[in-house]
Amino acid sequence: MEPRIPVAVGAATTTVLVVAGAVTGLLEARIAFSVLIGLPTGILAGAIVATATARIYGTRSQSVRAALEGIAAVGPTFLALAGIRYTIAATRGVLSTTTAIAVALLVGVVVAVLRGRSSE
Repeated sequence: MEPRIPVAVGAATTTVLVVAGAVTGLLEARIAFSVLIGLPTGILAGAIVATATARIYGTRSQSVRAALEGIAAVGPTFLALAGIRYTIAATRGVLSTTTAIAVALLVGVVVAVLRGRSSE
């Protein structure tokens, strides 16, 4: 099975989180409701990335596919950890946003490395 659609959705999720967070953070000192600009910008960027990923996923080398799969793992991992932190009060002391970002990035790197080695 070719994971074209799940990889595209994961890459789009990662892109939405990164772009929306970056734009909102950059504009928060200048615009009171910067999230109203950050979210649509992130969603637009995510849609572009999802389309591009779905189109090029099968036509690229194994290393490019591995990198795309690693990127696709970051956003959903962060959202899962944020959901755990939100729903389970006991995890709030241990699972900060910074920790969730670090773990999500680590998962992305591990996925990329393991997927890159799977074809060798």
